This record gives sequence, structure tokens and C-alpha cells, in this order.
Amino acid sequence: MVQALQLKPLELYVDPVAKPVDTRLGALMSYWRAKRQGTAALPTRGDIRPGELISHLPSLIMLDVEETAEKTPDFAVRLSGTALDDLFGGNYMGRKLEEILPPKRAWLARAALGLVVEHRRPMRFFGRLEFPSEPGNKIMIEALALPLSRPDGQVHMILGEIVQLRAAAISSFPELCRPAAD
Repeated sequence: MVQALQLKPLELYVDPVAKPVDTRLGALMSYWRAKRQGTAALPTRGDIRPGELISHLPSLIMLDVEETAEKTPDFAVRLSGTALDDLFGGNYMGRKLEEILPPKRAWLARAALGLVVEHRRPMRFFGRLEFPSEPGNKIMIEALALPLSRPDGQVHMILGEIVQLRAAAISSFPELCRPAAD
């Protein structure tokens, strides 16, 4: 059994198995898989139809993958749903992670998302995080990051969804059942 890895010092975990607990994320994963054409292929941005994702739109995010001189790519927000804009305290379209998150968090997010790009596979995240919309209050979330490629196969975008954990699902996250760290 593969264990989730904590992105310390955050209460955020990366699960490379990418098997969502939340049914909304499970539905997005099924949608992404259905858009794949062949076992090695990834869906392209053109395969993703917003009209087929109506119930997901408020909690979706699309990130552009930007090459850098470093090994780890950078990421810029192409679009984010209204629920995420509310959670993060604003619309960050066109902005890079370093412009949105504190430096350490941006570095950790880039490193984790860089693995999605490098390995060309989905990744699940879950944790207890503080958001600008709820200062001093940590919200339990689960998220999915799904790679999208160009026709040449290069990953150039990540489709993601971030949802707040439902109370009934919290017991499925033993790492989050422990008392919150300060």
C-alpha cells in the first residue's frame, strides 16, 4: 500500500495513487480517463468540454505549464471557478503561483505539480489548509491534478478540482483525523 506523503511544513498530503474519496473528484477522474485516446495518450485541452463539466465548473482550475531554466516548471492560472475564487479570496487568472502563495508554499506546489507533468499521470492532494477567505481557520480539502497534453504529447496544462471535504468523508483521511497542528 502506497502511503500519502506530507508536504511539510504544510498539512498537505500528496497521494500518487490518485484514487479520490470524494465522488465529485471520482467523476472528474472518470471523465478524464474517458477522454484518453489509447493507453499512453493523455487528453488534450481540446478534448475537455466545459459543457460536459457543468457541476464541476465552480471548483475547477486550469493551470498553464510554463518552461523555466530550472528543472521544475512554473504554473500560471488559466482559469478558476467561482468557488475557488471565493476560497482563495480573488480571481488569479494569468498569475503565477509565486504571485498567489507565500514562497515556501509556492515552491512546494510547483514541486508537486511538476511531478504531474514529469510523470504524465494524475495526482491527488488532501489536507488541512488556511485560505485567505477563512483567516485563522483551516479548511479540509481534497484535490485532483490531471495532466493535459498537446497533440505532440507534451504536458502543457493541468486540469484540477479542489473540493471541501464533506463531514461524512473525513474518517477516510486518517492523517486529518489527528488534532490540527499549529
